[in-house]
Amino acid sequence: MKTSYLFLSNGFEEIEAVTIIDILRRAKIDLKIVSMGEERTVIGEHGITLMADVLYSKTKWDNSEFFILPGGIGSTKDLFINDSLKMDILEHYNQGRYIAAIGESPAILGELSILNEKNATALPAYMNFLQGATYTGMPIEIQDNVITGRGAADSLKFAIGIVSMLKGKDVADEVSKELLLIVG
Repeated sequence: MKTSYLFLSNGFEEIEAVTIIDILRRAKIDLKIVSMGEERTVIGEHGITLMADVLYSKTKWDNSEFFILPGGIGSTKDLFINDSLKMDILEHYNQGRYIAAIGESPAILGELSILNEKNATALPAYMNFLQGATYTGMPIEIQDNVITGRGAADSLKFAIGIVSMLKGKDVADEVSKELLLIVG
């Protein structure tokens, strides 16, 4: 089974991160939380602390399936200036593997030209950082192997979109029904 990785740095957006973690684990997706710092504890924008599974500096990506970037001003800034991570993201993308970014973090994909000729979304304040993309303002956009999300309020849809990309519509619908997102 391949592993998906969610990258966190201090200042991450808690709703985005926790929602994605919860939904993917409900769908039985092998997900590891990655701390970009030297400690496994990572503190969100609003003081919520999460314990990462692994440290970025000690992790290999050979068996990776999805790279997931929650937003948050502080976290996105830290990820944006991390050249090593940006090279890993670009290599992952160029191998045809999945990339997800929500809130502020789609700006990182824009910087790497991953969004060229794609529809994409992000927080409206970050629309000008989606270089090469057509900004739609929709809650989520899925184009090829890339999913972008607008922000915290869209986290459930975004996470279900990731599940759909990895496990298919039936599993995404099953998790959605469990959460009463769809009835029937």
